[in-house]
Amino acid sequence: MTAPFRRRSGFTLIEILMVVIILGVIATIIIGLFSNATADASTNSLKDNLRGMRGAIQIYYAQHGAYPTLATFESQMTQYTSATGAAQATSDSTYHYGPYILRMPTLTVGNNKGLTTLTSPTYADGFGWQYNQTTGDFRANCADTESDGQGNFYHTF
Repeated sequence: MTAPFRRRSGFTLIEILMVVIILGVIATIIIGLFSNATADASTNSLKDNLRGMRGAIQIYYAQHGAYPTLATFESQMTQYTSATGAAQATSDSTYHYGPYILRMPTLTVGNNKGLTTLTSPTYADGFGWQYNQTTGDFRANCADTESDGQGNFYHTF
């Protein structure tokens, strides 16, 4: 009498290939989601930095009656100031306003990403932020072509 046919257990090559293809598709989708999340985080960080800086500038204005000057902006915002806007590192009876921020924020988007420096209200490459000392307007120093995923230009935030 002949031995009955025994079926071998295991996966066929086609089944294994299908699993690999499905895992590849899932990985592609997840990587795309993380890329979008990173861009969204940079945009949200920019908005938070702008909100914080604009608030600090308004507090400075309320205490001094004028906006910080472009030439001494960083020291006026990060150090103690007098009623006239002069800045020094330590507080005393004359220099008792501020500091308004701990340090200048870093630009988180665009070609000038990573910079903290300040320029006038018109775009100039190599600076992180634009500042208008007459109006107190503080914006990202990004070119007219730089925008987020929804087409909003960074310099308009």
